[in-house]
Amino acid sequence: MKQTLSPALPARVRRGQWRALALGAASTLAMACSFGEVDSGPEIDGPSVTPVSPGATETPEDTAAPVVTPPDTGSNTGSDPAAEEVEEEFNGDDPFTTSELGRQVKQILEVNCAKCHQGTKSGDMDYILELDELVKNGKIIPGDKEDSDLFVRMQQLNMPPAFERVQRPTFGQIDQVGQFIDELDPNYGGAARPCEPVEFQTHDEQIAAMAADIRTLDETDQPFTRYLTITYAANAEGETGCSLNVTRQRYALFKGINSVSTEPNIGNPYPIDAAETIYRIDIRDYNWDRDIDLEDDGVVDFADAWLAIVDASGQYAIEYAGDQADDLVADSQTAVPFLPVNAFIQFSEINDLYYALIGARFNLFEFEREVLLIDTVEEIADNNLLRAGFSNSGVSKQERVLNRFDQGTAGGYAYWISFDFDNGDAVNSQGNESIYQDPLGFGFAGGEAIFNLPNGMQAYYVANAVGDRLNAAPVGVVIDPAQNNGEVVNGASCHSCHNAGMITFTDTVRQFVVENRTLFDRDTYEDVLEQYPSPQEFQRVMDEDSELHVRAVEESGVPRKTPDPVSRVFLDFQLGNIDLEMAAGELQVSKEELLDNLDLLNPQLQNLGTPGGYVDRQIFTNNYLDSMCQLHTVDENQPLNCP
Repeated sequence: MKQTLSPALPARVRRGQWRALALGAASTLAMACSFGEVDSGPEIDGPSVTPVSPGATETPEDTAAPVVTPPDTGSNTGSDPAAEEVEEEFNGDDPFTTSELGRQVKQILEVNCAKCHQGTKSGDMDYILELDELVKNGKIIPGDKEDSDLFVRMQQLNMPPAFERVQRPTFGQIDQVGQFIDELDPNYGGAARPCEPVEFQTHDEQIAAMAADIRTLDETDQPFTRYLTITYAANAEGETGCSLNVTRQRYALFKGINSVSTEPNIGNPYPIDAAETIYRIDIRDYNWDRDIDLEDDGVVDFADAWLAIVDASGQYAIEYAGDQADDLVADSQTAVPFLPVNAFIQFSEINDLYYALIGARFNLFEFEREVLLIDTVEEIADNNLLRAGFSNSGVSKQERVLNRFDQGTAGGYAYWISFDFDNGDAVNSQGNESIYQDPLGFGFAGGEAIFNLPNGMQAYYVANAVGDRLNAAPVGVVIDPAQNNGEVVNGASCHSCHNAGMITFTDTVRQFVVENRTLFDRDTYEDVLEQYPSPQEFQRVMDEDSELHVRAVEESGVPRKTPDPVSRVFLDFQLGNIDLEMAAGELQVSKEELLDNLDLLNPQLQNLGTPGGYVDRQIFTNNYLDSMCQLHTVDENQPLNCP
């Protein structure tokens, strides 16, 4: 492996600060989350197709063939529980029975979830209508819907599973569930955890700790040593520094850093302080000591990945001068040897930098051949793949098919890619409008791919019709419900929906072909049976692929069934309003110190001093470096690159 040292100062900076994405309100699921598209047209139960007779050429206008309707898979009716004949005597004193909202939520869960999760032992959960059990088992975190697995899985449309198309909660009902959880007393059911006080760490103390830690390492390892910190969260929490937010930041680091690694092993950051808020990493553990070509154009933009991440982090990447800071810079041989985790997550999980870190080429088809070592054309010709198709994915009104190939890079690693249908205008399209018309003759018209990194974790790729990668999918085509404006941002949007691996779908093509044998010639019929396995076999393979990803995430230090921390930290950073406590934590001062010196900062930040006041993240970011410079003028280690 080539070992390139970061220069003391970035020799070449081609990228300015990456502007934060502006996000607004969403209503349905993302293509990257589900391999499903959103059709803005009228709802239909399923397309009718004109089949082609065996041996005939594909000229529907000359064919007086009967209309054939594919298998009825139902549609997302979003049935209103109030309209269902559910007779339940609500009694007792828990919030499921003592408030109108609680009763509504219990009814929503009964109508949409209870048949699998009440007294059935399905999915290791059979207590969906028992609030105490939901809290005790961590399915609901009182006062915090975003960390409640029950709400998260409903919001991502993972539950009910995608193959359940008839009985599903509406988005409004899912919002009711979230509102109910947020309004629960955080101490309900003894949910509040005992918390060991976390001692406030000044910025000087943090820098001194890093400078002392790097001196304990071999001199040959020091130039590859960097640090990622969550002290901003612990300091903001004060004596409740073991809160869910601090844990979430920690888990986001563990999963996030390994999700942008091309090394074959999981790399575990090492905590250097007792509170486990400052983590040491070796960039070689993630294959970050290599040249970075952001646009895959043959031009080296940065001598290593850390420099690319620092450049993307903009104002959050600060240089320091002082006795300890100077020693740390000299030993690490880089101007910015540490970053906050939330900024690292925000900028490493999007755009060209994400693709560069996961080793993706600019074109998906080149990436298949040259990196994943898959000749998909040859594999399809040899029937060496698995397929599943459906007319309604549960979140889509458009027919789609998923192809699964084995990667040539490692035994058992998977490569999944979605194929769309169109009217023949897209490049490579065969012109067929329905998978039931021709289950084999379709082309790529843009979509997504999921593949395993060498360490087993999933990575994500969004492409247009010619295979060129996209940083975000068109909002007019696909939507991510977690993003307020619905934009599917690769790969930040994908972590949440694919937290547990692949999303289950049930193939309807094989059944249709078998039941309509006379519509297809022998070769087509036999190839369909080869390529489209039984639902049981397809589910088995999806489960195995999902388990590979889940095991890798678990090995990184994130417990199973933990709601995805990467997308949550990304969205919190992106969209969260900054209040006094958060601002003080990120500015590395106490709340009292920030209040005492607020008049020294830009007037745009003055609202932090009012009761309940907050500022927008973008305003805070624009003033971050200047605020750090104003607040740390008497520190032993002071910011260097001040305005």
